[in-house]
Amino acid sequence: MLNKKKITGFAVFLTVIILISVFCGTAVFAGNSYGVKIPKGPFYILKVKKRFKNALFDLKQGIEDANFSILAVAPISTGIKGIGHKIPHLKVIDFCNLQDGYDLLKNNMNYAAFMPCRIAIYKDGKYTVMISFLPTYFSKFYKNTPEQKKTVIKVTKQIIRIMNSVKTGF
Repeated sequence: MLNKKKITGFAVFLTVIILISVFCGTAVFAGNSYGVKIPKGPFYILKVKKRFKNALFDLKQGIEDANFSILAVAPISTGIKGIGHKIPHLKVIDFCNLQDGYDLLKNNMNYAAFMPCRIAIYKDGKYTVMISFLPTYFSKFYKNTPEQKKTVIKVTKQIIRIMNSVKTGF
């Protein structure tokens, strides 16, 4: 027979977890825009306990699933190895949604200095780390139309969701 005290305790625990997830914008609800909290600083950094190869695969899949095109994957650590030095695995992925790019560029070509979107992924001990420079931060340097503001917020949330998908799954 189930203990009523245990059931009540579990229900309270589950309710607290759900409330924390909703109000703090954690990755539990990473698939929707309500669960994405945009940091005030310039970067979004996420550590995952995954092998580099697996995290890289998941990151590429998340980018494509979010309707972005991967433009380049720069194998930085391989290049550094080529000049006789060694660093942990490091790749930089450049990606873009051309409609979002157009929405930003049509009123201000200077946005091109921050395009395409970019996520660096590297190995740090038992973690794989992802870091991205967020559009909401660099957009502060420009006078934006309401459409540009909307696009900047949308793209920033997409980048965060993409990165969170590596941790939480799709």
